[in-house]
Amino acid sequence: MEKPFTEDDCVDSGAETGGSDYSPLSSTSSELSMGELQDPFLVSIHLITDPGQGKLLQRAADAVLAWVHPELQLFRVSERAANSQRPWPKRHQQPTMAVILFLQEMYGGEEQILTLQSTLQRPPWCYHHTEKISNGRSMLPLTPCSQDFFVLSPGTPVWAVRQVHYGKEIVRFTVYCRHENYIDMIRLYKLLLQRRVAQKKEDFCFFVVYSNPEMEIQLSFKRLPRGQNPAVLDSAVMEVRVRDVGVLVPLLPHPCSPISDVRWQTEDYDGNKILLQKLHLNWLCV
Repeated sequence: MEKPFTEDDCVDSGAETGGSDYSPLSSTSSELSMGELQDPFLVSIHLITDPGQGKLLQRAADAVLAWVHPELQLFRVSERAANSQRPWPKRHQQPTMAVILFLQEMYGGEEQILTLQSTLQRPPWCYHHTEKISNGRSMLPLTPCSQDFFVLSPGTPVWAVRQVHYGKEIVRFTVYCRHENYIDMIRLYKLLLQRRVAQKKEDFCFFVVYSNPEMEIQLSFKRLPRGQNPAVLDSAVMEVRVRDVGVLVPLLPHPCSPISDVRWQTEDYDGNKILLQKLHLNWLCV
């Protein structure tokens, strides 16, 4: 039986999108090399919400990820000090980050996907926008040739679910990049992750963050058309575990400031905030 993903094991306490960009590859092209350390929590997302909403949003995010693995907790929700009137993102503007779940359609999986799709249509989830699938294939039973995106709260990533016709189930974090910063963004996150690019196109690539025989966690980057700028999320921060912050500091595009004994904050080329957490080898899953 597969060992559960728990923090006790591993840690101390509307853009142009083609269907091929979101389609999982076969496992042979995306396996981690022997030299890349296995850590399912190498990349995680912090969500910030208003007082009183933290437990509700934490349960909602965990429940959706549980469709891939029951203890795959990649989101940490915290509450800000006071309520604030934060606008919902404009539907015509692409948020800088999305979460795409690829779920198996075999063994009754299509019914499960429909159930999850229904969950995303109820509070606290809110419909955000629909994108057409450029290659014209039916990716979901209820939304042929299109993809619905949902959001938990203002300033957080949009979410979507897709069918996997073969291969592993996948959790994919997608970062939408300004056209002129795309190459620099890939180089920066390659430096932070210490991963090789699993697949790279002119306007899309992804890294394999974690992989086992059943599922995979990916971090991908999508290049937006010229003149189209993604909406930076003010209530979500990506955290990446790194081995040596001191070595990275002179290589980063923006200043890196300590916020605790084990965390530092910086920004990428598009202005997205990043938390760097000092990685201890005894936290790693093998």
